[in-house]
Amino acid sequence: MYWRLAFSEGKWYVLVLVVLAALAVWVYPWLTIIPLAGLLFVLNFFRDPHREPQKDLDVLLAPADGRVTQVRRADCDFVGKESWEVSIFMSPLSVHVNRSPLEGAVQSVEHVPGKFIKAMDPAAPLVNERNIILIKGADPVKVVQVAGTVARRVVSWVAPGDQVEQGGKIGMIKFSSCTQLTFPAHWKPAVQQGDNVRAGLTVLGEKP
Repeated sequence: MYWRLAFSEGKWYVLVLVVLAALAVWVYPWLTIIPLAGLLFVLNFFRDPHREPQKDLDVLLAPADGRVTQVRRADCDFVGKESWEVSIFMSPLSVHVNRSPLEGAVQSVEHVPGKFIKAMDPAAPLVNERNIILIKGADPVKVVQVAGTVARRVVSWVAPGDQVEQGGKIGMIKFSSCTQLTFPAHWKPAVQQGDNVRAGLTVLGEKP
């Protein structure tokens, strides 16, 4: 089901580029390389490789592919005071499917309109357009899908009341962007700034 959702997010880009390539072949064959290059980029961007996430109540899995840009303490009304907040920057070459860090029930999904500053900017999760997904499992966590300068659409595939598996797909962000995970203070971060992580595979937090 979800691989179809991932592809559906990019099908119109594919259709337009195929039409442009066909027109180029007919009018200016040497220009065909431009839409074909764009088509290869889009197909690569909307890829959704098969993964087998581990099921472990004592770990939290990365919600996104990319590079960790920030690990810090932050108060959160849903997760608690002095929670851990980990931000992950996704480049246009990253897999952009987001996954749940733990098994649990989706409490809410909130879309917040906002700006489109660079996703790597520490202020982006606070001011940019974003989806806030609250999940309650053994502990509460907050996943924030953040739009960026190029990534102007965040997509959620879950709704309040849905049950999600650890490592299960919960949405995606189109083009370069940022995903942020907030988890309780009694957990221990398993990554640091600069680390590369993969959604549903890399352990982001551990119980001490």
